[in-house]
Amino acid sequence: MEFLELMKGVSLEPTDNSLRIDLKDANLRGADLRGADLRGADLRGADLSDANLNGALLNGADLSRAYLRCADLSDANLSNANLMGSYLSRADLSHANLGGANLSNANLIGSRVDSTQFGDNFGISKDIKDDLKGRGAIFFEESPSLRSGMLACS
Repeated sequence: MEFLELMKGVSLEPTDNSLRIDLKDANLRGADLRGADLRGADLRGADLSDANLNGALLNGADLSRAYLRCADLSDANLSNANLMGSYLSRADLSHANLGGANLSNANLIGSRVDSTQFGDNFGISKDIKDDLKGRGAIFFEESPSLRSGMLACS
């Protein structure tokens, strides 16, 4: 299924002079969404199992309770996305950016996290963090000076 075909009938809501894509509860199983710009999209409860989201822009998207089993999210930007309660079992997250993403109750069992970037994530316990690091994830710990835009000198 191609992206343009999927976008037929999609609800676009104007918010702050931009468009918000509403794909809540959509069946996007196996969809080819490579490189799609879904920044800030509402994908709550969507079925994206086996979907190809390689290189997709999903920063700020709401993917809470989304089903992403075996999805290809490699090289995707999921920074500040809401992945609370999402099912990412066996998903390919290699080289993806999950900085600032909410991962509360997300299922990451069996997901591929080679060189996946994490940092400032809500919902990751020390045990999960250690497990992800052991599987190749990278955790960036931001200092307060970096958050304010100033570089810290040592």
